[in-house]
Amino acid sequence: MSYFQAVRIYSAAEMCVLTTLIVVWVGDLGDTAQLVLGWTHGFGWILLCLLVARGCARGIFPWPLLAATVSPLGPIGSTIGLEYLSRRRVA
Repeated sequence: MSYFQAVRIYSAAEMCVLTTLIVVWVGDLGDTAQLVLGWTHGFGWILLCLLVARGCARGIFPWPLLAATVSPLGPIGSTIGLEYLSRRRVA
């Protein structure tokens, strides 16, 4: 598996954690679940930012992808950016 593919899958998984956190928070489905998902998302987002930064430094990703990753959109921005790059690679 390439570095690009690994980060792409991790970004999608992190987006799922964020989405679950939002659902639990909006639905008021439990403080413990919200706490665990919040910490998981927080550390996961930091790791995602580091992985994308490493990929940018190695020339695998363009630098605007790092901007999308550290933006308030976080994993959503990185996933959209990675999917765009993936589709552009195929064409």
